[in-house]
Amino acid sequence: MILNDTAIKLWAKRGGVSPFNPRLVNPASLDLRLGDEFINLDTGKRSRQRIITLRPGCAILATTLEYIKMPPFLCGVVYLKSSLARQGLDHALAGWIDPGFKGQLTLEFHAHCPIALQVGQPVIQLVLQMIAEPELDYSRTGRYQGQTGPTMARETR
Repeated sequence: MILNDTAIKLWAKRGGVSPFNPRLVNPASLDLRLGDEFINLDTGKRSRQRIITLRPGCAILATTLEYIKMPPFLCGVVYLKSSLARQGLDHALAGWIDPGFKGQLTLEFHAHCPIALQVGQPVIQLVLQMIAEPELDYSRTGRYQGQTGPTMARETR
């Protein structure tokens, strides 16, 4: 079952997302905003800036402004805001959030047209789904638990 706006607000107010802005709640999702740290995937260079301008073919790792805490009975998926897709931005399909995950989300953006992104701008929508509690949640299995800032790929197990 996908959580509605009432359930999203309850999850958020109980510490599910920080900072929480209730104006970012949609009927079945929560907008998450762009953080201020980026990694250029062509060069590996890490930077902090308020506005990042992407040229066609550019790929970056970015981070959400928000830190999320998934309880063991919720999982999530993120989708790029459609207005950004219509401007030529693409988000790689690595948007699954396991139950038990805690941290900022790393976002993989690719530009097909020149586009400027501003820190604090809503860039993705988080959809939360209730699930039966798993035997092992992400707090016991995940490599990116507690991450802050954009995080490069870590060795697989």
